[in-house]
Amino acid sequence: MGATQQGSALAGYRDDVAERMEMGEAFGDIEDAIDGLPDLTTDQKAALWLFAFTLRERGQHQRDAGAHLLAVL
Repeated sequence: MGATQQGSALAGYRDDVAERMEMGEAFGDIEDAIDGLPDLTTDQKAALWLFAFTLRERGQHQRDAGAHLLAVL
């Protein structure tokens, strides 16, 4: 797939992720969907995941970070 086609596909996936997040879909389900995208590179999937992560509620970011910190202590 050419760079332009990949960019278009990634933009489409970005829009889909934003819509799913706005509709309140579970973050884990969105993570699974991103992982299952066959036509994206690992870096593109990571970027898409990070985009989805930033769309979460601020309080959820803090709760998850606290839980991760406790897990490694």
